[in-house]
Amino acid sequence: MTPSRAQQGREGRNLPRAARRAGPAGTLCAALLLLAACDGWPTSPKPPAPLPPPDGAVAQGTAGRTRALAAPGPPVDASLLAEGASRYAIFCTPCHGPRGLGDGVVVSRGHPPVAPLPADPARSMAAIAENRLGAHPLSDRLDPRQRWAVARHVEALMREAP
Repeated sequence: MTPSRAQQGREGRNLPRAARRAGPAGTLCAALLLLAACDGWPTSPKPPAPLPPPDGAVAQGTAGRTRALAAPGPPVDASLLAEGASRYAIFCTPCHGPRGLGDGVVVSRGHPPVAPLPADPARSMAAIAENRLGAHPLSDRLDPRQRWAVARHVEALMREAP
């Protein structure tokens, strides 16, 4: 005799008859047996290590960037100095002041004194690119030409300084 729909709802819908009779403990045992059967599967092999780049390979963009940062930099002209003055005013003046003497507005508001800027463009380039003496590195904000522009502007400032 087939059970009525009401009886099926009480006993558990869509479950096989054995599962309905076993109850929750039987269902748990069946699940554990199934999980235990998965224990002996082999693991996937590790992917091979990447091959080293061929001799003489240069990462894309690195060679051009290295050439652009190499001394003596772009030719010094009025447009380079103007660009350097603009970038210097934005990124350097708050700490180093308009003349590069370390007397910027942050010093007047309690920041420890800032060292004067170096006159040597190579040292300025290093200070711009790296965190020299607590300076904020600007290599992610200034492209190579802009870095040279700031370095040449600083060089001009130091020549004019008393």
